[in-house]
Amino acid sequence: MMRHRWGLSLGVLTVPAFVVFIAAEPPRAAAQGAHDYPIPSSAGEAFSPIREGFTVPLHPRDDLRGPMQVPVARETGLAMERQERWPAMPVFFRDTALRADSRTYWFDEHDFGYDEPQAFTTGGSLSYESGYLADFFQLRSVLYTTQPLYANADAGQSLNLSPDGDEITTLGQLNGRFRFAGQQLTVGRQLVRTPYINPYDSRMIPLTFEGIVLVPDRQGPDTTFDYFASYLTQYKPRDESDFESFSNGLGVAQNEGVLVTGASYHKDGFNIGASNYWIEDTLNTAYGEIDYALPFGGPGGDPRIRIGANILDQRTVGAELIAGAPYNTYQASARVVASYRGFVFTGAVSQVGDEASIQKPFGFSSSYAAMMVTNFEQAGVDAYLVSLSYDFAELGLEGLKFMAAWGQGWGRNDPVTNGDFANQEELDLRLVYEPLGGRLQGLRVEVEYIDWTVFDDALPSDELSQFRTIVNYTVPLL
Repeated sequence: MMRHRWGLSLGVLTVPAFVVFIAAEPPRAAAQGAHDYPIPSSAGEAFSPIREGFTVPLHPRDDLRGPMQVPVARETGLAMERQERWPAMPVFFRDTALRADSRTYWFDEHDFGYDEPQAFTTGGSLSYESGYLADFFQLRSVLYTTQPLYANADAGQSLNLSPDGDEITTLGQLNGRFRFAGQQLTVGRQLVRTPYINPYDSRMIPLTFEGIVLVPDRQGPDTTFDYFASYLTQYKPRDESDFESFSNGLGVAQNEGVLVTGASYHKDGFNIGASNYWIEDTLNTAYGEIDYALPFGGPGGDPRIRIGANILDQRTVGAELIAGAPYNTYQASARVVASYRGFVFTGAVSQVGDEASIQKPFGFSSSYAAMMVTNFEQAGVDAYLVSLSYDFAELGLEGLKFMAAWGQGWGRNDPVTNGDFANQEELDLRLVYEPLGGRLQGLRVEVEYIDWTVFDDALPSDELSQFRTIVNYTVPLL
């Protein structure tokens, strides 16, 4: 018998009129691509992991370098008002910012003939950021919550609630940031945005991390050189309130963190960089990427073409305590992106090594062929993807965008290395409305449909389908 639970608590961050659907990950876990990234309006805005560089944002979509940023006039206005009203107040207090981000989901999934998770959840985050004390020290924190309004017996599989289908409230971020000698050092619980470790903000609560991170103090779209040095001790999964070690996240009993280093170079449409992630006695992951926007286009920037190639190499290290060791695998991908008058076309291919599937519990996929449910990361799988998006601003509908994508993967089904998830295809449809101004500024509505088919007779059904509607609303409080 199906168990249903209804909750009446909306939480202090809820905007009750907003309803959102989100999907669970399917059995034998397929990772997702960076589908929370804004839909591009041109090839120049297409997502590139290395173009985004290495940052420690307070919110997952802060300071993105690819797409046009949505102005938040209310936050800017509040800051200017404080500066004018209290010019003599210490900056540490005067520049304090307090912000509520509401998020509400309704989720429904049909999972290969097994379970049918459904969850209606609401909540969001409350963030605090002080000004700088003596232009040297800053405090930051974010409280996250997800509350069930409705949940059936399988709702815990959605990753929007705990594995038992219960609420989650957690202080996911609490850190101090130090500025010195052109550097920025962040210590404590924080968001990290790199190609392999990142917020993966496709659920109610993003991945957050605990440790110490060093990056350049001045960053932005005009940054030429980025670097990143970090030791992260723990991470917090999206469906848990507690932190755990990185080795635990890979199924290894000992408690080991991850040592991260990386650097990237950006100039004249050219982006190149690499990063490395080492977990003692477990796994080493290295990533490299070259991305280039071809130097042509008319006065309006059309047409535009962008090309790129990347590779993620993953191998067991030290005592090789991870299941399936020893092994050395990889995922390589390449793409071309072309745009004209609001239309953006992407074609991508990828290939995974035969020895093992890619392990990626700490962020979304860096593969250009990644889709909304599968990123074709299973061992021995070759894949291709085609997608087409359109920005309706060309028709006067500012903030409305649509994307359709289709991908196919094929290879040898192997119950040991890829769990028979080789031959597969996926269709993704995504509609986003994010007004750039007016009374609805701060609102983002997403409606998504996913159909993933795996050609494997061992499954009760060869199809997983999801329907998601995701509504976010940002309210600057201070």
